[in-house]
Amino acid sequence: MNKTLASYYQQAYACEQQHFNQCFYCGCEATERDHCPPLHMLQSIIDLGEEADFVAIAACYECHALLHNERLMTIDERFSKLKKKLSNKYAKPLRVYNMWEENELADMSDEFAHSIQAGMKLGKEAAERLAFTGFSYATEEARVTVREKTKEFDVEGTVFYDFKEALNYCINVLKVQKSDFYKILVEDYQGDFNKALSQYRHRHDKVTAAKDGNTLIKDFSKLHKQNSDFVTRTVKHFISKDPSLTTEGALDKLYNNYIKK
Repeated sequence: MNKTLASYYQQAYACEQQHFNQCFYCGCEATERDHCPPLHMLQSIIDLGEEADFVAIAACYECHALLHNERLMTIDERFSKLKKKLSNKYAKPLRVYNMWEENELADMSDEFAHSIQAGMKLGKEAAERLAFTGFSYATEEARVTVREKTKEFDVEGTVFYDFKEALNYCINVLKVQKSDFYKILVEDYQGDFNKALSQYRHRHDKVTAAKDGNTLIKDFSKLHKQNSDFVTRTVKHFISKDPSLTTEGALDKLYNNYIKK
């Protein structure tokens, strides 16, 4: 380490004993010091006169490695970036942890149960690391207070403090389809339950409407002894000409124009 460059950084230490030797980013055992901004980028940052925290703080090996090449100037930015990286890295075990329950393992083969159990364990650890809020720390010049606020998950006015509990509420009470909803929730809306529910219902309603439309066409074709492909094409043609038409309305038009005698 270049001692001259290293002298730019103030050493940050946890204010409370319970956080000594703990990673600021995820709560695991700290073995490294994360330099904010990265030490190997410092010279260019100095040359450009950029502002930064210039703080070195406790980090575990994994968080230190994940942030090593991130040109982020503040601890807050690095904290947020780290959470995103952990979430992406452990997406699969997090999914296993959130989608399965211990009582479901008994119905599985031993090999599959062992695999799911291992995924649940790793996913739970990842969830705890993601939920870690950091801690108050002090440098030679200042004390930075980090308020430990439990994350809230609002589900249509009902507030949960655990992601998995909120997800289970959506599955068991609101009756969403587990895997489809989880994909929308995590990949499209980053854990925003209300936005995910709105999108899920929008997609579900479209699929339901399409299924209902297909059923109507099938029944119409059978009742009036018409080729179902002809009926489908004609219905689509009518709706393309008049988007306000429903499938039922298009079928009525087809009947009145071509079938009714």
